Amino acid sequence: MKELRVNYEQEADFLPNGKGLNLIVSAQQSADQITAKCRNVKVEDLWSLTSFFGYTTQTFVLAVSLLDRFLAMTRVQPRYLSCVSLSCLHMAARVTEEECNLTPTDELIRIGQCRFTVSDLCRMEKIVTEKLRFQSKAVTALTFLQLYHQITLTHATYR
Repeated sequence: MKELRVNYEQEADFLPNGKGLNLIVSAQQSADQITAKCRNVKVEDLWSLTSFFGYTTQTFVLAVSLLDRFLAMTRVQPRYLSCVSLSCLHMAARVTEEECNLTPTDELIRIGQCRFTVSDLCRMEKIVTEKLRFQSKAVTALTFLQLYHQITLTHATYR
């Protein structure tokens, strides 16, 4: 329960800006704005890549959290959305996956069918890291699900 309280108190630091998310949701299809549909397509791509590379659900959830927080904070042109989303996945994988399970950056770009270079991805990761003041342990929805599951198991054991 203590861990649940601590995570609850930290949760606000890891939630996307509501105003920024509303701009994405209300955006109409245009050449200079990310729409909710564009964002959802990238999240589906992230899920496909997560599955393909055998990454954990935790990696996927963290990548989506990073993506949503970044999109809510920064106006991103649609042409850079692939680079942003792949950067978020790469950052999340480095935090949650074992070193031996990490996909090389050039392979990630190739399989993700993206048209940018490794140096572009590294630059974007630096931008995302700086904007979000990236911390390796982020509180996500999965954090709470895991804690609730532990509490339920503990409670069931005592009965």
